[in-house]
Amino acid sequence: MRTILLLAQITFLFILNVGAKTRVVQKSALQNNEIKFLDLKLKKELSDKKLSPQKKYTLAILAARELKQLNNHEKALEFYQIAKDIKVDENKTEVQLAFSKKHAASNSVFFYEVNLKTLLKNKTYERALLSMDPEKLNDPENIKYKIVYDMLNVKIKKRSVKKLYCFDDFQKNPEDYQYSNLLCDLLVDYIRDGKIGNDHIKIVEEYFFKHDLKERYLLQLAKEIKSTL
Repeated sequence: MRTILLLAQITFLFILNVGAKTRVVQKSALQNNEIKFLDLKLKKELSDKKLSPQKKYTLAILAARELKQLNNHEKALEFYQIAKDIKVDENKTEVQLAFSKKHAASNSVFFYEVNLKTLLKNKTYERALLSMDPEKLNDPENIKYKIVYDMLNVKIKKRSVKKLYCFDDFQKNPEDYQYSNLLCDLLVDYIRDGKIGNDHIKIVEEYFFKHDLKERYLLQLAKEIKSTL
């Protein structure tokens, strides 16, 4: 009897182990396919002769960031190298850090000093996005920048954005009446449905004019996203 029970336990553990390994292999295979597709897609975009050097630089940096999120640092470095070779009038601190063995000592969400509100008010969206380090967004002192980064990322990449940093906080308390939640909800709807309803914009507009006039430049950005649909 004990022998039978022992064999049953061994069989059960074997099935669990094989099942776990199968899931890991499947997940790994899916991620590898995603990386291959992303690599080909991005390199095709960057080969477009109609794109300006500035646009190519932005796409290369965003590609590198996305590949880092997928934990493929080798591929990320390929795109950082592409960005490094493009001649543009941009601060390339992020590129330099990518090839450096040193890690940034600062907890700042910015790679270099900028006036974010001025950039957004002047609609210099690409430069604003390039100045921000997404790896620092989960630091407690940088939480307020999550929605700004997400909105800029969606403005540039539209529905191809794979990750919204604001989503975890939004999911925890979707009824919280704060502009970060209202705007995150708007982005979720846009990525899911490909559209933003006028009523949704009105809710956000009402919030800013009643509660937070200082941050209403984000309303402008929300309207910009809607206008590109």
